[in-house]
Amino acid sequence: MRFQHPGCDVHYELEGPADGLPVLMIHGFGCQLEIMRGCMEPAVAAAKANERLLRVYVDLPGHGRSAKADLTLASSDALAACLLALMEHVAPGRPFAVAGQSFGGYLALGLAAKHPDKVIGLQLLCPLTTPDLEGRSVEKLELIRHDDAFLASLADADRESFLQLAVRADRQTWQRFAAEEAPGFAVANPAFMDAVDEHLPLSPSVDDALAEQPFEKPTLILCGRQDAMVGYRDQLRLIQHLPRCTFAILDISGHNLQFEQPELFTSLTADWITRLLN
Repeated sequence: MRFQHPGCDVHYELEGPADGLPVLMIHGFGCQLEIMRGCMEPAVAAAKANERLLRVYVDLPGHGRSAKADLTLASSDALAACLLALMEHVAPGRPFAVAGQSFGGYLALGLAAKHPDKVIGLQLLCPLTTPDLEGRSVEKLELIRHDDAFLASLADADRESFLQLAVRADRQTWQRFAAEEAPGFAVANPAFMDAVDEHLPLSPSVDDALAEQPFEKPTLILCGRQDAMVGYRDQLRLIQHLPRCTFAILDISGHNLQFEQPELFTSLTADWITRLLN
């Protein structure tokens, strides 16, 4: 489906009944909606909520099938406004929950912090919370579990791309990476992403907005103990402003936690969905 927004023809896909509780799914930087569909659909099924949630999967402007986007949208504030307009188009006047991965988690936080009247739940997967790259507390990348024979079977370029953030590297995690994450890298708009990098901080800041008005709806934050991209320490500071938050730091998990600990991801996210619906 397409949503006409000034500066971009936005691609999105729907799962579930039109009258279900809307949940906006936001992928990370350089990815596309498959990375969210691949992890969230099993969790929805585990929560037995297929017929209770309207899942809204979107390719952000500059990404995936929305790659042709005007640079006027190349900021976190503009992207958040675009997402809000999309949800008004899909589910006019209705409150919605938000799930976001990495940069998508930062946008999700921004929506929840700025629009607590509209957002009724928040799930964050390895979320970016500190836009300043130099100011982030991240972990040293450590490849803990690996199948050397399988890795040797990959083409050099594939193996190099896969191992950039991997903590667990085997056939199973490679298949998820190749199907759900790598395709986005091939089609993302590099000029757009560079421009977003230059206009990354949300205004007002998430910290300031949450300090003024805590988000008191069901929340889940999942972080990788070995995440070399966004870490887990910066995210801990949010707890004081999220009184309904479950926070988990998973071992043998990096920035692709959902590939590396799929059972725990599914179980914890299913619990969040249950809390959201009850």
